[in-house]
Amino acid sequence: MENMEKENKTEFKSKYTKGQRIAAMVCIVLLVLLYVATLVFSLLKFEWAGKLARISIGFTILLPILIWAYIWMIGKVFHKHTIADFDLMGKPTDHGPAIQVDTANLSSRTKPSENTEDTIGASGD
Repeated sequence: MENMEKENKTEFKSKYTKGQRIAAMVCIVLLVLLYVATLVFSLLKFEWAGKLARISIGFTILLPILIWAYIWMIGKVFHKHTIADFDLMGKPTDHGPAIQVDTANLSSRTKPSENTEDTIGASGD
């Protein structure tokens, strides 16, 4: 009986820190409050209601963009892969150059001839 209770009481282990979870919850609460405020301001009938509704809609759009930018910048500062990175497949990158150039083989490539008119004229006649 005690064995079953111990198995059921496995501790939840998150890959996110407590601060990250708190920040996420704060952002969710702010977004919900902005949605409610937008609805309330759009239904009110006083002179500042329209302006307040537009401000609320603006922050509803701006807040997720600012959150994404913050997460992206933190990832770049600490050289970590985050959910805000640009890779669509979710693979971490080494933050190196996108194209690898083999500089050892550059000198062995053939160079174009200096007199290209002679070679074009000779084969075309």
